[in-house]
Amino acid sequence: MKIHQLDEMTANKIAAGEVIERPANVVKELVENSIDASSTVISILVNEGGMERIRVIDNGEGMSHQDALMCFSRHATSKIMDDHDLFNITTLGFRGEAIPSIAAISHFTLQTNNGEESSRIVYEFGKRKEAVFMPFSKGTGISVEKIFQNVPARLKYMKSVNAEFAAIYNYVEKLALSHPEVSFSLFHNDRQIFKTNGSGNLLEVISSIYGLSVAKDMIFMDQSNDEFHIYGYLSPFSISRSSKNHIITLVNGRYVKNMMAIHTIDDVYRQYLMDRRYPIVVVNIDVDPYLIDVNVHPAKLEVRFSKEDSLKELIISSIENVFIKKEEPHDEPAQAEVFKPDFTNEIELIEPEYRQTDMNINQMIAESKESYSDKETKLIKPIKEKLYVSSQIHGQYIVAYNEKGMYLISQKKAMMRILYEKYRDHYSNNERIMQPLLVPIILEYSKSEYLLIEEHKDLLASVGIILEAVGPHQYAVREMPLWMDHIDEKLFIEEMIEQVLHNHQIDIIQMLDKAILALVRRDTLLKENYLTHQEMQSLCDDLMRCDHPFIDPQGGMTVIYYSMKDLDQLFKKVDE
Repeated sequence: MKIHQLDEMTANKIAAGEVIERPANVVKELVENSIDASSTVISILVNEGGMERIRVIDNGEGMSHQDALMCFSRHATSKIMDDHDLFNITTLGFRGEAIPSIAAISHFTLQTNNGEESSRIVYEFGKRKEAVFMPFSKGTGISVEKIFQNVPARLKYMKSVNAEFAAIYNYVEKLALSHPEVSFSLFHNDRQIFKTNGSGNLLEVISSIYGLSVAKDMIFMDQSNDEFHIYGYLSPFSISRSSKNHIITLVNGRYVKNMMAIHTIDDVYRQYLMDRRYPIVVVNIDVDPYLIDVNVHPAKLEVRFSKEDSLKELIISSIENVFIKKEEPHDEPAQAEVFKPDFTNEIELIEPEYRQTDMNINQMIAESKESYSDKETKLIKPIKEKLYVSSQIHGQYIVAYNEKGMYLISQKKAMMRILYEKYRDHYSNNERIMQPLLVPIILEYSKSEYLLIEEHKDLLASVGIILEAVGPHQYAVREMPLWMDHIDEKLFIEEMIEQVLHNHQIDIIQMLDKAILALVRRDTLLKENYLTHQEMQSLCDDLMRCDHPFIDPQGGMTVIYYSMKDLDQLFKKVDE
């Protein structure tokens, strides 16, 4: 096949595939253009998650008729003049690909007024249909309809209306954080969902996203070195989330991801937060554009820095300077599996009422090919037989024997296996039981997360997590499954919701297994425990009754077995 030049429409479709994957990408490109045009008020109007219509209106500089026509040509841009400008980019867009790419896969209407002339230009799937002078207010308005209607392969990958709008909402939140001086309004199906006042106060934007209860406790940070100036807000250790997505990095007033900065912030907080908990951080990194490479990602969502070590040191020292005097770290990182104290010996508890749900964990377990964490047990076939206890070693190991040989048993691991199967059988037989909470658990999410949770509330309810809306983006949980008793149920519920947000499903087998393992670890904390001969014999008997007596719930061995042949060979080697 001969090599030939692609026509412009095909080239634009290919470019659209790189830049525009979903409606949120359209919003990103259009709003960033509005910001680059010095807009102070930007309205984003979305219908049906952006799949029906997206309209962005700003009060920026606007364009002349000639520039409006030229912006539909590939690599036509006002942001750079030559290759030298690639190393001094301060705008959000610069490639000149967004407008022609979007116009290639939609019905695209551009209206603009630069203060001298007004234009209206219409494209339908890459073909110009109209280019006229028409009155319009100062600024630019762009309407995008029928997105991907001419690219069925991309259209079929669109998610639900709520999921697509949540992605748009999430990005508008990031833009608002990076540009508090701009007033953003976001509408969905003619209803205003989000608004900022453009006052320039970052804390006000944080409040509009996370709520006043979070914003009032955020701590300001501001520090510089020779290359970088970083400033922003950090959450105290009392406020955390179950995802790193709330560590937000801005570079020169622009939302981008720098994984080094995100990992560094997380590492500093590790010593203060529980396992699998993350802070809310909004940090702006001001740096000479010559030290940034922004041309490393098609959507310009990632950047690389020169002198990253210098930035890393600055981030660490800045956060530590804020917190080191306020709160000393624990000797060890706090563990996520925090248990509630058991006061049953101190006060008389009121017996709670229980009810049944539609959950059927037994069925899930039966259908699972590898239930719980017994994947490794396939390698070992349990041999249930009578063991006779001989002695105990340092309160940790039991020596037992029978006619086949000798058994060295880890007392702690044997107890873990026994308790694991006991709790597993108990909770899987009572999986329908729900118990009310004396004090409801209150959960608060950003509005974009709230939209996704709303879409999957039935999935959460199917595993016993009933969410009751009690605020603009708050939920109350008033009851929980019995198997969550004695563990940090709020942490587990948040982890389930996190699975829904990112995977759109819940691995209930994994969650139940994790809860049972937490209970097992709690009940086997002692390293040394001296037992009577009868207690050791009972422990061995209970272990041999287990489904998988030779492996602990975490995959380790509970028993080391020496056959008579093994022992004979060991002594022969010694004699030799």
